[in-house]
Amino acid sequence: MRPYTIIFSTETLDGRIADPTGFSRLSCEEDFELQHMLRAQVDAVMVGSRTAVVDDPRLTVRLARGWSPLRVVVDSKLRVPPSARIFSAPGKGVLVTVEGHGGDKLWEYRRRGVIVVESGRGRVDLRGAMERLAGMGVRRLMVEGGGGLNYVLLKERLVDEVWVTLAPYVFGAGRSMFDGVESVRARLALYYNKILCGGWVHLRYRVVYS
Repeated sequence: MRPYTIIFSTETLDGRIADPTGFSRLSCEEDFELQHMLRAQVDAVMVGSRTAVVDDPRLTVRLARGWSPLRVVVDSKLRVPPSARIFSAPGKGVLVTVEGHGGDKLWEYRRRGVIVVESGRGRVDLRGAMERLAGMGVRRLMVEGGGGLNYVLLKERLVDEVWVTLAPYVFGAGRSMFDGVESVRARLALYYNKILCGGWVHLRYRVVYS
């Protein structure tokens, strides 16, 4: 059993979530509100280590009514420091990493109240990690990237929906919403669309697995 998983992202018309410098502020106000609304409706929100290091997000609910969910970071190499804002609330931050780091490397995370989930060796076993999250009461999971995490989750068939907002920009280069090294073919079924802020387009898809 795993959580029902929704990827949420905002990208340019040419499919970029960040330009080569790392600039990624693409959302308009209504898009931010949708993002926080979904956070308030899930049990946990997940990001990859690169997103956590570059953006240092809080992943809390501020623009909608509701409680902030668990904040999960997938980090096989412990790149995200224990002082990161994602871990600022004891008992609300979750570090998903590989087995074998040793208690001394994980001690400072645990001292700060971070829940540590060890799954897989060498690389994180995401399916196993998500089963562990389900065991912790996570029924609905929101994923906010980055592109590498989105790619692996889709490749491993662990995604149920994709919510994407198309921003009226073109970068020409940068990081993709699904950033991987192998070809992945996935069929998406559109079930909702809405114009935001007069120029952004919000789309919701269900992932169809055959």
